[in-house]
Amino acid sequence: MRRIISRVSVVGTASGLRHMGAPAASADGKKYDLFGYEVNTNTGPWIEKIKKVKYYDEAGDIMVQMNVANTPPDLATYNAALEQIYTLEKKQEETIPGESKVCAMLDLMEEMDHRNRVKPNATTWTWVMKECVKSSNFRLGYVVEGIMKKDVGGCPADLAAANEANAAKAKAEGREHPANLSKQTALFDTVDKTSK
Repeated sequence: MRRIISRVSVVGTASGLRHMGAPAASADGKKYDLFGYEVNTNTGPWIEKIKKVKYYDEAGDIMVQMNVANTPPDLATYNAALEQIYTLEKKQEETIPGESKVCAMLDLMEEMDHRNRVKPNATTWTWVMKECVKSSNFRLGYVVEGIMKKDVGGCPADLAAANEANAAKAKAEGREHPANLSKQTALFDTVDKTSK
């Protein structure tokens, strides 16, 4: 299905060709969706709803409601949802085994960038970096820091330093490498060193 949809990447409009994911702007300044319906750009009330959720999964439900109401989430909406993922303790009332805030953030950013063509900014990546630091996920923190340097002009110095401190602490405690890799025998350690 995705392959078919990706091949049909442009749609004809009265003003020429445009990408399917982005609403078209008209001469009157209004935006219209693929089917010609006017798109509501007032995301403020929706953002306020997102800021009041108790569990961060509810923010995603609100964004679904936005799409149903033909109010596509904008950058501010996505950043508000990322803030809630970072701030709130749980995804749902019942704790889910293996729940990962970083994964939830990256899933949201994938939808943001690839589905809705909204590019992450420094605030977007800062929420992800804050979660990497908070969860001591220094390996992913290094990746996020690199992306921030390349795409948004850099990572906040305090977050980069905190990530480095997490890495140093893990190294001092013998947790520099993932536990499953630490248990594996090195290739050259399997060779019988007594046979010469």
